[in-house]
Amino acid sequence: MPLSHSPCYIDPTASFGSECTVWRFATVSHGVQCGARCVIGSNVYVGTGVTMGNDCRIQHGAFIPNSTQLGNRVFIGPNAVLADDKHPRVCNPLYHAEPPILESDCNIGAGAVILPGVRIGRGATVGAGSVVTHDVPADCTVYGVPAKKDDKHETH
Repeated sequence: MPLSHSPCYIDPTASFGSECTVWRFATVSHGVQCGARCVIGSNVYVGTGVTMGNDCRIQHGAFIPNSTQLGNRVFIGPNAVLADDKHPRVCNPLYHAEPPILESDCNIGAGAVILPGVRIGRGATVGAGSVVTHDVPADCTVYGVPAKKDDKHETH
């Protein structure tokens, strides 16, 4: 079990690698698989079946929907939101979850919104406050609403 700062909720089916920390008021749901040395900040929600690689950092207030995949060394800034429903409606019989995928070494800025089904490529950076509507290639920086490529600040 991770070092946890009560009160927080960690489902008994969640698994953690060594040296993980879960901060106050976080929720770690059923079947979460977390690698080693991860930090889940205060007031973070980690949905059912999320998988996280090693050395991930999820900052205060982030929302990670069910079945999201995070690679190794993923950074998610405070109050970032990942979404999995392209057509949100109460009791929608056609609901189909499309969680985003965050590849290794990517960085998501504070308050960013990642829309359903979007893939953030390895080493990519999403600027604070951005709304990401399309896949982001590896080693690319995007920012804005909607997020667009920043040719001046490539990360490679």
